[in-house]
Parts: sequence; structure tokens; C-alpha cells
Amino acid sequence: MKQVLFVVLFLFCKMLSAQELIGTPTSLILVYNYPGANFYLELKGVEKMKTENQNVFIIDKKMVQIKILNKIKFIGNTKQNLTFVDFINEYVDWEKSYLEKTLSFNINSNIKCLKSVKGRDFAFWTYDMPINKQKETTDSSITTPTQKQMFVLTRIKDYMVGINSPLFEDNQFDLIKNYLITNIDGIIESDNEINVEELNKKMNKL
Repeated sequence: MKQVLFVVLFLFCKMLSAQELIGTPTSLILVYNYPGANFYLELKGVEKMKTENQNVFIIDKKMVQIKILNKIKFIGNTKQNLTFVDFINEYVDWEKSYLEKTLSFNINSNIKCLKSVKGRDFAFWTYDMPINKQKETTDSSITTPTQKQMFVLTRIKDYMVGINSPLFEDNQFDLIKNYLITNIDGIIESDNEINVEELNKKMNKL
């Protein structure tokens, strides 16, 4: 049995959790209706499993975490209008500071702001994990340490929305990167509250 190590961020703040799920034969859809922000995110994948953490899923054998955070958590109550780049950098700097202070290591962080195929602004962010790179074998398992944490981050109104997957094997970097970037275009925003039942009928052609 192969065990994997996964670091879940936001250790000290409660994540927004008003999500509802819809499954289709080829995807998992997460629906969010927040004050002033209604949207859903479609993650491509045939094999889908929930975990003990409601924001973490196993999709086609990849561990995928969804993170949504109101800007108040990392910017405060400032009313200034931040550009997309400034908004994302505020979040990343805030998260980096917390990680370095709490876990006592200097993360090797890399971030690049890009535009998706459908024109959505997003950032691709990675940082290295400070652990032994060697696999440890016991009689019953192989523990594979996390090499990196990999993210795509975007903004919806006052919310930072991120999709995260850990990298366990170096040769999987491009595969995970492409998966994350592809799925950032699975975000669909709505001016009105999303009716989950109606969306389910539409996506599953019921």
C-alpha cells in the first residue's frame, strides 16, 4: 500500500465551506453561493472520492484541494481597489509568512501570473516542501514525501479561489500543472444564486 503525505493549508483559519456537490460521469462540480459571489467549479475526472476533509478530493488518483478565502483574512477591511496581481500577491505573502513562522522553514516559492485559454486571470504558484526526499519503506507500506505544493489561484469578487495538488514524483510536475491550469477554466460565475437541483439536471441532462 502506498501512503502519501499531504499538507493542508490554512491551518489556523476556518475555510469557507458552503459548498454543494454534483457528480457527472466525467467531472465533479462544486457549487458556492456566498454573499455577492455565486459560482461553481467543475473539476474534470472520472474516478471521484471524498475524503475526511470536505475540501479535499481524490480525482483520478490525484489529491485535489479547493481553497476559498475572503480577502478580509489576508488584506483586512481595506477598501482600496487592488489589481489582480496585487490581490494575489497579498494572499501569497500572507500565506508564506504564516507557513514560514509556523513550520519554521523558508519556502522556495515561485509565482507567475498568467491568462487562461478562456481569458481568466490566474496565478500558478509552487513552493518546495522541506522534507527528506527519500522514500521510506516498511513491511507494509511505502511513504512518498511531498516534493512541492502546486496551486492555481484566481479571484472572484472579494474571494481568493485556489485549486491545489501536491507533487510526490518529479516526473508528474507537468501533468499536475496542466490539470490545475485546465480546471481553472471550469469556474462559472452567476449573477444570481445557483439552484443546485437545476444545475444538476442541466449537467447530467436529466
